[in-house]
Amino acid sequence: MGDAELLEALGRALAEAGWRAVPRYDEIPVRLRIFHPTLPVVGETVSVTSERGGAWFRSSTGRPLAPCRDLPRAVAAINATLGRFLPTREPTTESALTR
Repeated sequence: MGDAELLEALGRALAEAGWRAVPRYDEIPVRLRIFHPTLPVVGETVSVTSERGGAWFRSSTGRPLAPCRDLPRAVAAINATLGRFLPTREPTTESALTR
């Protein structure tokens, strides 16, 4: 599987988790720009590198995120990296609805 296909798979997994992924296949190396629809100015750009016995997703800062074969771990790494920038929402409870 090539880098673009690996990034496509990651993009689909991220979309299921609520993230937006925009491919940047006109760049070398190919990349995937990831952001949340409510905060499009903050994001991460992920590429694929070959290391540690296989292909890995790597952040724009150079940090390895997860092996490409472990999409749940890659999504969790993106959630940990970008989720802290999202505004927190109060849980919807009965008491919150009656205020």
